[in-house]
Amino acid sequence: MKRHQRRVWPMLMLYAVVLTGVILLFRHSPPTGIWRYLAAVVPAVPLLGVLWVNVRYLIEETDEFHRRMMMTAMLCALAIVLAVTTVYGFLQALAGAPMVPLYHVATLYVIAQGISTPLVYWRFR
Repeated sequence: MKRHQRRVWPMLMLYAVVLTGVILLFRHSPPTGIWRYLAAVVPAVPLLGVLWVNVRYLIEETDEFHRRMMMTAMLCALAIVLAVTTVYGFLQALAGAPMVPLYHVATLYVIAQGISTPLVYWRFR
C-alpha cells in the first residue's frame, strides 16, 4: 500500500500542476488548430495514470485480503460516482441544474476512493 501511495500522490500532484498550466494557457494564449485539442487532453493523462496505478496495485498485490479491500474501496467509489452523476443528470435534464464539465467525474472518483479506502479498511480492523 505504501508503494501504491508513492505512485498515486505524484500523479495527483502532476494533475494539479498540469491542469493549472493548461487553464492558464487557455486563458492567456489559447492554442489553435490541432494544438488546442492536444493541450485540452493533456490534463487527462495524469488522471488516467491514477487509474493505471490502481490497476497495477491490484495486479501486483499478493495478499488476497488487501487486494479485496482495494477492490471493495474502488467499487464503493464507483458506486458513489454513479449515484452522484445519475442524480445530477436528472437534476440537469428535469430541473434545469447548471451543466458541469465531464472531467469532474474523474475528480469525484479520486475523492470518493480517497474517502472509501480508509472506511473499508477501518471496517475490517
